[in-house]
Amino acid sequence: MILSFVRKLLADAATVPGFQRALPLLKDGAGRIRVCGLAPSARALYYTLLYQELGRPVIVVTGDNRAAEEMLPVLQGMCELTGAADADSVAYLPARDVLPFENLSPHPEIQEVRARALWRMTSGTASVVVAPFAATTIRLRDAAYYQQLAKTIQRGDWFDLEELVQHLNVVGYRRTDVVEQQGEYALRGGILDVYSPEMERPVRLEMSGDEVESLREFDPASQRSAASVAQVTLLPLTETPVTEELLATISARLSGKRVSGSEAALEDVARAGGVSVFPGWEFFAPVAGAENTIFHLLPEAVVVVEEPEQLETALDAWWERVRDAHERSGIGNLVHPEELYVTPEEWRTQVQKLSGLDVEQLGLASGEDELIDFHTHPTARFHGAVPRLLEEVKKLTAAGERVLLAAGSAGELERLADIFNEYQVPYQLGSRGKTAEAADDEAVESVATTLVQGYLPNGVALPDAHLVLFGSDDIFDDSEAGARRQPRTRSKTSAFLSDFRDLAVGDYVVHVEHG
Repeated sequence: MILSFVRKLLADAATVPGFQRALPLLKDGAGRIRVCGLAPSARALYYTLLYQELGRPVIVVTGDNRAAEEMLPVLQGMCELTGAADADSVAYLPARDVLPFENLSPHPEIQEVRARALWRMTSGTASVVVAPFAATTIRLRDAAYYQQLAKTIQRGDWFDLEELVQHLNVVGYRRTDVVEQQGEYALRGGILDVYSPEMERPVRLEMSGDEVESLREFDPASQRSAASVAQVTLLPLTETPVTEELLATISARLSGKRVSGSEAALEDVARAGGVSVFPGWEFFAPVAGAENTIFHLLPEAVVVVEEPEQLETALDAWWERVRDAHERSGIGNLVHPEELYVTPEEWRTQVQKLSGLDVEQLGLASGEDELIDFHTHPTARFHGAVPRLLEEVKKLTAAGERVLLAAGSAGELERLADIFNEYQVPYQLGSRGKTAEAADDEAVESVATTLVQGYLPNGVALPDAHLVLFGSDDIFDDSEAGARRQPRTRSKTSAFLSDFRDLAVGDYVVHVEHG
């Protein structure tokens, strides 16, 4: 639990001249604003404050998946520390790990993460979305299409259980006898066990006819029912539902039949027998009607582009690789890259019309637009040298700076507190455990140094706000930091979609079996 005085402390970062100049321009929809001088952790802080101040989603466009993945937990940590939004509302929309036209499907984990992000964006539950540029070029369906990929179920709801099971099949769930892992479901008469991604435990739906009579969590190890829940949201595992209509449309295009998009015509193709998936089929989903991009799904969003000159160079190089893959495939005029992605020219045109920030580290890029400079810089690193850390803290507080030290775990927070007690350096705790008694915020605000539990690996100094944040990697030894660093979440739900990689279908034509 983060105490309110910590959030007040971080809110002072919004008072710096650079942010105060940019904020009204963004409120007025003044187009693209060039900013510079933001250290990495400062970027995460100010992107979070943008959402808090404007009440509009923020899309952060990075150079690649790695940059996005590194930023994601820091954004989530800043949301918790500032109280701007729930950490779960920070969505990550990764780029696919393979190119189209190569007979390879994207990794199932990437498909799952993308599906959840698209659902969050279109259901209004995303505060900040971080995405590499390649993910923002993919042609997408409209918002309603991604909203219906998830199903929210409450006690007392009425629905057809067979239709729900069919939906689970379509969005990537796997049927099993016993549910043990995320992405699985089991059906026994009127009882449905299902384990949705992001859920701590699977749930058991007991039906009375077409009504949900009971909705309870259960232990996957013992299979015993536990606490009752009021509702559950069953999230998708893929953004490309495996439907006959979609597969028939792709089949028609790739076989050169050019069948019209009418339902009757598509049903005729499907009835021809056994329309199935093949490696890389997901890339061709836009031919079924996809004219949007991520920017259309969040039309009110503030769009932040990191290092725009470097990103545009990378965008052009990536587009050349896509075109080369298309040429090597021999698919020719059946499907063009422009039908699957917006071109670099289209992308630039779209972004230039959107309100947001172009963030440059040094502000050296040429341009006639005004450049707003933020005065921030990374903090020193101490590698476990406690005396040097405490001397720096005392020096900063004596100079009128307020200092916040972020510990990555409860154990690290306790260790920091012991160190400060041992050396008799005044501090206040900015967070409490769920069972601990809450502190009186007003009674401790006069102390210049705060210790708090939160995810902030690398610190940042904000001179204009008289605020210095030290991250856990700044404080502790590098070996400890490496062991403590948040791992990339690995999914357990990839078995169904991963089978697509093993299919061997040549010439990009969907296999049709005739009975």
